Amino acid sequence: SNGCEVDLRRSAAHCGACGARCAAPNGTAACVSGQCAISACNQGFADCDGNLGNGCEVNLRESATNCGTCGNACVLPNARPRCEQGTCRVDACVGDFADCDGSPSNGCEVDTRSATLHCGGCGRACVVPNGAPLCVAGRCGVGACAAGFRDCDGRVENGCETNLNSTANCGACGQA
Repeated sequence: SNGCEVDLRRSAAHCGACGARCAAPNGTAACVSGQCAISACNQGFADCDGNLGNGCEVNLRESATNCGTCGNACVLPNARPRCEQGTCRVDACVGDFADCDGSPSNGCEVDTRSATLHCGGCGRACVVPNGAPLCVAGRCGVGACAAGFRDCDGRVENGCETNLNSTANCGACGQA
């Protein structure tokens, strides 16, 4: 009674043949010249692999390999990355590295085993009175003493505490 009512070249419900329905998970299906296609992806999703069968398969707000846009992989130095609302973030730092500046763009930028400003953890600065600090295996130490001073007691917290220009320590520790 209604004749040839469907244009099989444009109908997403009958694309190329009666009953051949086009589907696009996380998107809107279309029929173009009798072939199924994706006319649009839902907000936050994309068709990164070009495979109609899985539609708009990528959640751009959460995919660490397609964060914000297709092909934008989150690669952060010394870190396990994650994608949060389409922006790369540090999920966790690897080994003894830490994200002390809070900037995801440079990942976990500090090696807390050797950084004198972040020795053993962010914000743990090594301070050596009358000397230069050293950080080894995440522990502060005395790197060098200023001229005329020595670390005679071996305690890092008071640094190079002995003035070698005194009568009790004349040129060396304990030399009167």
